[in-house]
Amino acid sequence: MARAKRDSTSGRRTPRQQRSVQAVEAIFEATARLIEGQGLEALTTARIAEVAGYGVGTVYDYFPSKNAILVALARHELDKTAAAVQRALRHADAEGPATATQRAIRAMIRGFGGRRRLRGALLGVMIAQGHSAELARSVEMIGEFLRRQEGPIDGADLTRILPERLYVLSRAVVGVIRAWAMEGGAEVSSQTLEIELTELVRSYVEHRLLRA
Repeated sequence: MARAKRDSTSGRRTPRQQRSVQAVEAIFEATARLIEGQGLEALTTARIAEVAGYGVGTVYDYFPSKNAILVALARHELDKTAAAVQRALRHADAEGPATATQRAIRAMIRGFGGRRRLRGALLGVMIAQGHSAELARSVEMIGEFLRRQEGPIDGADLTRILPERLYVLSRAVVGVIRAWAMEGGAEVSSQTLEIELTELVRSYVEHRLLRA
């Protein structure tokens, strides 16, 4: 049987065959369950292997360290959030009328908000490892998508957005969502956060982004 392709940046193997994909998914889910139940401090590669139902050697086949698992899992979750944002931008929300911006922000909040203890730990890992720029990818996708559209979007011609102002706005939005997720969302409900961030984007676009 052909061995899975090696990847020296995100792990030892890039899973290609179904068995490899299942193994990585089991490792991710075991890691998530352990963090949710016991916290990041109690996490070890041996415990991950035990909960995933594999030997420690199998885990090391795919990931060289516990930290590599955490970074890969964080990127996996960010990819899922990015995909949800893309779907939200392209399709009307079945839950009711909403602007493209509001749908996308809702998808981001849901992506960052589920499994709060896990999300907080993964966000912390990405920041500590110098990958914080990756956290803004979903909100940057919103701006780039809207800039490519013909005609006004949410009442504004976003094709005129200056890149530096889009940078500021994107970091402001993701910064608030990140803080909300890491703090457990105790102060503000997800619905209120969605409303306030949508208004923040609308106001900034109206009063700042479109000014030369």
